[in-house]
Amino acid sequence: MRLIISSFLRTLRERDEFDRLLPDLLSAMGYVPVVRPQTGVRQYGVDLPVVGQNPADKVEELVLLTIKQGDLGRQDWDGSAQAVRQSLDEIIEVYLPRDLEPAHQQLRKRIILATTGDLKQDTQRNWTAYIERHANDAQFEFWGGDKVAELIERYMLDEHVFVEEDRTDLRKALAFAGEREYSLVDIERLLRRQLGLEQSGDLDGTVTDGKSLVKAITRLNLALHMFAKAAQDSGDTKQALVAAELFMLRTWHRIQISADPSHRQVQESFMRLSQTYVDVAMTYVRKLAPYMSVRDGMSGYTRESAEYAVMLLEHVGLLATAGLAIFALTDDPEHKFGCGIANLLAAMLANMPATASPRLDRNAIDVSLALLLLTVTNRQDAVRGWLSELCGRLLFSFRRRVDFPISTDSFDDLVEFNGGQDDELIGSVMGASWMSAYLLLWSVAVGVEDQYVQAVEVLRKEVPQVVPQVWHPDADSKKLMFFGPVHTTTGNTEIMEFPPSVEALRERIKKFLELDPITDVSADGEPGFHPMEMIAYRHYRTPFPVKIIYGLSQIDGKKSAENPPESTEASAGG
Repeated sequence: MRLIISSFLRTLRERDEFDRLLPDLLSAMGYVPVVRPQTGVRQYGVDLPVVGQNPADKVEELVLLTIKQGDLGRQDWDGSAQAVRQSLDEIIEVYLPRDLEPAHQQLRKRIILATTGDLKQDTQRNWTAYIERHANDAQFEFWGGDKVAELIERYMLDEHVFVEEDRTDLRKALAFAGEREYSLVDIERLLRRQLGLEQSGDLDGTVTDGKSLVKAITRLNLALHMFAKAAQDSGDTKQALVAAELFMLRTWHRIQISADPSHRQVQESFMRLSQTYVDVAMTYVRKLAPYMSVRDGMSGYTRESAEYAVMLLEHVGLLATAGLAIFALTDDPEHKFGCGIANLLAAMLANMPATASPRLDRNAIDVSLALLLLTVTNRQDAVRGWLSELCGRLLFSFRRRVDFPISTDSFDDLVEFNGGQDDELIGSVMGASWMSAYLLLWSVAVGVEDQYVQAVEVLRKEVPQVVPQVWHPDADSKKLMFFGPVHTTTGNTEIMEFPPSVEALRERIKKFLELDPITDVSADGEPGFHPMEMIAYRHYRTPFPVKIIYGLSQIDGKKSAENPPESTEASAGG
């Protein structure tokens, strides 16, 4: 295990990877960070200051870490503003005499040079001479990759809390990382044991709330770091993101069923896990970005048109979910990253027409997530353009009785089904339809009202065998939705009978919301959304709740009618 950890450490960048792992390690050792690492803020050589009792001699001390990356040689030692010696000099000459808090003045000072690699032989004498010269100023220690790996194994993956089964499952997961067909089964077992959960999602009593749960989340954050890095290094950023979703969902489920879901330290540890999710998501986004502005830029990844459409819609869902989660999770008033992802999504929809031809009915989830992201980031041209194309193609495929989203959601059925005039076969794959219902509701929500009227007429007169349906979660759904799919065992599926006029539908929605009002709203009064719920809908393929669309229909109805869209073309800008 130590060798695996050491190899993992060597792949980390200094910024935003190694410096996010070290606070968790030091916390496991009993230290308390004075401040968290901050990019862009001058720190006079100190990347991470912590206070606590030394595990070896039990002496209270102030530990100052200066963090580097990789093997440190002569060029890294001196000669630039980021050189090791420059950082150490600033700690000795500026930080220690001027920046210490009064409470830390009398504590023992220990300066640690931490890196993901080793200290090269041509630099070891420089290091030895430096610490001898400044022995009266502080104690010094070098933490290379092997030392950090040893400390991680000892304090974070201790055999009493990270048992042999956990180590075996983590090794298996790392070995299969990047394999296309890998189902994450080993990670699921690891998550259940570490969080103290039965297969049903109930507590098994092995992990108590509070500190034990905090430590478990910290260990899982490390495991996610390791698996995501292995998958990314194998070229599969999608698998890394799907795994990050699973870590987030199972951990959030465990927190919600604890005695104190708002426990401060538990929430802080979850936010660190959330930051890892954001990092993994952004790596996925950056890999996809170059393809988004190219016409059919992803068509080279598959030969069959049906498989291509399924693959594209999966990426649409992942991209939209990441955008919504980052929009809500990051501390950014301008939502720079969320809006940037929305721009990429809009470009993808404009440049890859097959995104408007979903072939599985469950893709209604991905479509709704994408429309929600584009709506909350005000990409209205992209919303209306793509929605019009989706509705037009859906009606065309229903009329031709071929290439429509099949209701069985089976890829095998999709491959075998070639359309035709067999009414029994058509009925088995066309009947119950999520896609038709959600597209009709979205048409009203964003003001594409002509599309709604036309679609209702076609469905009623030409394809009456299509039965639009939607799903409403209930209290049990909310309790279980972060552990697995819930729409078949909780909530209510409603067969929708759409009235011919938009006004009649709005009136029906108004009455629904009077009986079941929206309680989650954003700062500007629009219907809000919880990022963890968005992740759950995509990951577990749980139908998108229409209540969010209902809320948008009521708020945007008049605005859409008064300000008809100038263009229906998708746009990457905004």
